[in-house]
Amino acid sequence: MIQFFENVTSVVNATSNSDGLVTLMLEIGIYACEAYFKDEKVGERALNITKEESFNFTCNLTNLKILVMDRSENRFPEVKLSLTPENQTLFTNITGTTVFPSLLPNVTYVLNASRYDKQFNTTTIPRLLVNETAIAWFNVTIICPTLTLQVNVTDANNQPISNAAVNVQEVMGGLYYEGNTVEGTAMFNCTFGRYTVKVYTRGVEINETVTDLFQNENMSIRCKLYGLTVSIKVVDYFGQPIPNANVTLQREGLPPRSNRTKSNGVATFSDFIGGSVQIAIYLNDQTQPCIDTTSSVVSSETIGIKIGKYVLIAGILVEASQLTTALIIAAAIILIVSIEVYRRKRSKLQKSSD
Repeated sequence: MIQFFENVTSVVNATSNSDGLVTLMLEIGIYACEAYFKDEKVGERALNITKEESFNFTCNLTNLKILVMDRSENRFPEVKLSLTPENQTLFTNITGTTVFPSLLPNVTYVLNASRYDKQFNTTTIPRLLVNETAIAWFNVTIICPTLTLQVNVTDANNQPISNAAVNVQEVMGGLYYEGNTVEGTAMFNCTFGRYTVKVYTRGVEINETVTDLFQNENMSIRCKLYGLTVSIKVVDYFGQPIPNANVTLQREGLPPRSNRTKSNGVATFSDFIGGSVQIAIYLNDQTQPCIDTTSSVVSSETIGIKIGKYVLIAGILVEASQLTTALIIAAAIILIVSIEVYRRKRSKLQKSSD
């Protein structure tokens, strides 16, 4: 607010608009002007009005510019800054800065900084005066703390996974760290924040976890799909185990693995990475699989596969359709022979009676 005096008498008051402008009509004369901001006197000057003109009125106010970054000078947007006793809250922009404009210089301010609603810094700002004159711009740099993140990676059997790749990505983007486990452990120095932690082995993602890093953290990640033992049991139409069948498993992102079934019809694959798995069964060194199916593997297990097209007889695989045909023919022959035997016996009995 600007208050105008003429001969010590108040003649008019006016309040500046959002652009800091005051427009009013005054008679020709000499005026004393005083500026007030939040009921505090922030400036005064004399005006000699002789014609229509404009004047600049400099107020004894200051502007507070805040920059938030880490020790590597990465700047952070969306940092919440609360200023008291102003009771103002602002957020940093994409450059990591924001400005609290037009502050009274003779006040001690307290600035609180937080990310993800977690406070990480409190800064006290003293009276912004030099020789009782306001500092036009006062710059404050806030450094986000660097914290230690220890990631312990284990497999489905709770055994450490060595040489697994661990990627740590700040949820809001920008910050990125990577490393490899040594005896199941990877260490990182990360800036205060929230991170997505991804674990890879053989180029395949085996875990993804989000963690808050608001203090030094020692986190454990169990990769339930890694280190599995998967067995494929191959049986015929009647459920008999089929030995020496070639079983191939293909997990997306990995080369195929093959093994042959033992006498119990089981082919075992250890140190397997679970997920969506394509299973192909080859019999008698076929070039095309007799079974090609997909299964979701989420734990160590035995997957049973029935090949209804074949029957195992005396160690030889016979197509069920051929066996059925042979059985029908054999049954027909037996029936015909039985009828012929019966007919002949009956004929003999009739001759004997005669």
